[in-house]
Amino acid sequence: MISRENTVIIGFIVLATLLVVPLSESDPPVWAAPIVIIGVGVIAPILVNEYLNRNESS
Repeated sequence: MISRENTVIIGFIVLATLLVVPLSESDPPVWAAPIVIIGVGVIAPILVNEYLNRNESS
């Protein structure tokens, strides 16, 4: 069974992929795709999981 944390991470990775694919089709700055991947695929799921863990323990 997949844990809630893994579900959140997978969801944000899918979202990051869905955002990067159209971004790569256009003519963005070189730094745009890595920022989206790091921001949406790494930082956002950490923040969401920390928020959910904090509310769960309260």
